[in-house]
Amino acid sequence: LADMNFLALSKKAWDGMTTAQQDQLQKAANDAMMVISINVESQEALLADFFRNEGLQVYTPNVDAFRKRAQEMYLASDFSKEWPKGVVERVNAIR
Repeated sequence: LADMNFLALSKKAWDGMTTAQQDQLQKAANDAMMVISINVESQEALLADFFRNEGLQVYTPNVDAFRKRAQEMYLASDFSKEWPKGVVERVNAIR
């Protein structure tokens, strides 16, 4: 399953709002994202149980190993040269 919590808004629309409206929209988006994430996690658990009951093995990935390898690949790529200094550290601080 994929977590579908994307919200897109043009800069013109955002800049056309008052600070209070921006705050209200941001809070609503954050609240919606949380509800969607909880629902997706619940659906994933049900699906994993279904697969187990059907005799399949369900694996839990090693997230730390994946994160380490993904960062190595990213830092070795041309993409990393385009990011502003400090962005990688900020991304890594999010858990």
